[in-house]
Amino acid sequence: MKRFHPILSDLPDCDDTLRRLADVLQMPVTCRRSRCRRDGSCQGGFGPPCYLEDRRAFVTGVGEQMQEYREFWHDRHRAIQAEERRR
Repeated sequence: MKRFHPILSDLPDCDDTLRRLADVLQMPVTCRRSRCRRDGSCQGGFGPPCYLEDRRAFVTGVGEQMQEYREFWHDRHRAIQAEERRR
């Protein structure tokens, strides 16, 4: 049996998926890691730490607040596009 699978190798692992979700849910703002707070994005690691410390925030964010996050990121995306057009 092969250990390398071309399709599966492109999928993010669980920690990377949670890191990306943490960014969407804006968790780095309250993360205990100063680097995450400073950069405004999850720096990852096992867990990541913000997930391990506050799993309910992820559940609440996905279950109840996703529309708010969707609107926030949609507006942010449009602002970035407008800024790029001005350049």
